[in-house]
Amino acid sequence: MRGDGTGASAPAVRRRLSSETPYTIKVPGPSTTTWERGALAVKDTDVSNPYLEAIRDTHDPSMHLKTIEDELKGTIGKALGKQGDKILFAVHRMKEEFAVYEKEIEKHETLDHPDVQSSAKRYNEFRKQAIQARWELMVHRQAAGFIVNNHKYVMEHYPVSEPLPLSTSEEAERASESSETGKPRKQFGDQLDWWQKIGRWR
Repeated sequence: MRGDGTGASAPAVRRRLSSETPYTIKVPGPSTTTWERGALAVKDTDVSNPYLEAIRDTHDPSMHLKTIEDELKGTIGKALGKQGDKILFAVHRMKEEFAVYEKEIEKHETLDHPDVQSSAKRYNEFRKQAIQARWELMVHRQAAGFIVNNHKYVMEHYPVSEPLPLSTSEEAERASESSETGKPRKQFGDQLDWWQKIGRWR
């Protein structure tokens, strides 16, 4: 019935079924960075935008990626340089402590004196710091892409001396071991050394 009181029946309203409604699926586009989108906008041939024209006159979009690569190389180089300085600082402290160690030996004429042993312990602690810093440099260099002869290069350019004996008996034990073998103990490498010798990167 109509609401106006006429009594006439209202015409049926045909509703559109959901199956008749066209639909589309939106697929997310490829993820891009801000500088990539900016480079594409500048590279566009549309000349109606004076702002883009001004950018084209002062910037080359093809150089954007090159600039970022140069900045990354500079950052990596500075990080490796700081790590190398860390090794050299620890080695320098080793040399200073070794001078103290020699003076203590000359003064007390024995390795068993507490002052001599304290100096030897400090020297060995600085040595541990140098070895740790050298290992960190190897890891950083390999992560930056220096793969071939990485360990060999670092070991040759950042040598670290042997630890100091803490007593006369320890020194005698080391001397007997080296005289018995007649040659230094064999140092076993790792998988990286094996790859370099076999020829993975040759």
